[in-house]
This record gives sequence, C-alpha cells and structure tokens, in this order.
Amino acid sequence: MYRYLFFDADGTLFDFEQAEFQAFHLMAKEMGLSIQSKHFLQYKACNASCWKEFERGELTLEELKTKRFERFCEATLFRLDPHDASQRYQNHLARQGILFAHSKNILSSLTQRGYTLFIATNGIADVQWGRFKQSGITHFFQDIFISEELGYQKPDTRYFSAMLERTHLTDKKQQCLMIGDSLASDIQGALDSGIDALWYNPHNLALPPHLKTTYTVNRLEEILGLLTNPI
Repeated sequence: MYRYLFFDADGTLFDFEQAEFQAFHLMAKEMGLSIQSKHFLQYKACNASCWKEFERGELTLEELKTKRFERFCEATLFRLDPHDASQRYQNHLARQGILFAHSKNILSSLTQRGYTLFIATNGIADVQWGRFKQSGITHFFQDIFISEELGYQKPDTRYFSAMLERTHLTDKKQQCLMIGDSLASDIQGALDSGIDALWYNPHNLALPPHLKTTYTVNRLEEILGLLTNPI
C-alpha cells in the first residue's frame, strides 16, 4: 500500500531527551554554572513553552532561540547572556546525533525492502543537520525536510504540501505514510494533509477522543510487520 515513508526525527529515530541533556550540561559547564537536576527540568519547561508559542505563530524561530534562555534566567536567577547561552547550547546540540537502539536496523530493513525514505522534522537547520551527520544515517534518506529551511513547521499543512511538491508526490499521497511520535505535529498534520499516519506511542498513551490515527505501534520495530513490501 505504501512506497514512500516520511520519518519524524526526534522522539522517533533520535533520542532527543538524551541529546538535550548532554548539550545543556556541556553548555553549563562551559559557562561555569553550578547545575542541579532541577535546573535542567526548568530549562526543558522554558524550552517547551517557547516551542508551543512558535508553533502558534507567537514567536519567530530567531526569537525562540534566545527567549527560552531568557525565561530560564528568570526562573533560576542565573546571570547569563541569553544569546551566548543559546549559541553555546546549539553548538553542543548539533554534535549529539544520538539514535535509539532500534533506528539503524529499521531503516536498513526498510531500505532493503525497497521503500523510499525521507526525514520530516521541525527544528533549527544547523542543529538538525549537525546531528544527522553525526548519526551516520543520512544515506538512508532520499531527502530531508527541516522546518526552518522549508519555511513552515509541522503540523502546518503547508509544510506537508511543500514536502510533497519537492518530492513530486502530490498526486501519490495514497502511497505515502508519515511515521512519528507527536500526535499534534506528525499525526494530525499528516492526516489534515491527506496523508496516512502511523503513531509511534512508546509510552502507551491513550489516544484523545478528538484525534485519529491510521495505525498505532508501541514499539517502532512493529512497523516491520506492517511494511513488508512496497507497492
């Protein structure tokens, strides 16, 4: 049924939580901060709030990069230059190409079966490209779509439209499948764009009644039983 597979990156193929943890602590050490475990959680909360505002169009990506550290300073009373902290953090994050243990085997198997693979991710282009190259998996993908470069971010249907147009798949939506862990960005965005979606749900969360998905798996390896051969 499917031939073209669009993979989300963070939380699906890449362990972003570990990457974020490593980059934050390297940044803090470089800046001479005395960090406790609570400080990383505070940063994550500030970062998450900024990304939500960005997705709602309330912040630009450039504003987001420093705003999360401005809020972190307000929450912790650390005296930091938000611009400097942001640049240092991004530099370290770009070196964190940490994959989940299952990722390479799945991508290799699907490639051998004849599927055409893509990455569809939100994020900062320099950071994402750095991580992708560090991971050693870029050769599996025919193209990589990063929201900063595309001009739109998931779940905006314009992101998916631009992606399909660049791949010449606008008239082949029925052969496309979006695979990701975010119900809002990956699943709803794909379905709103007329693309089937597979929700990777490793924490066995309940599907909200107002949302739908074409498929759900709790272990990403389960897709190998579903995607046996392309059309």
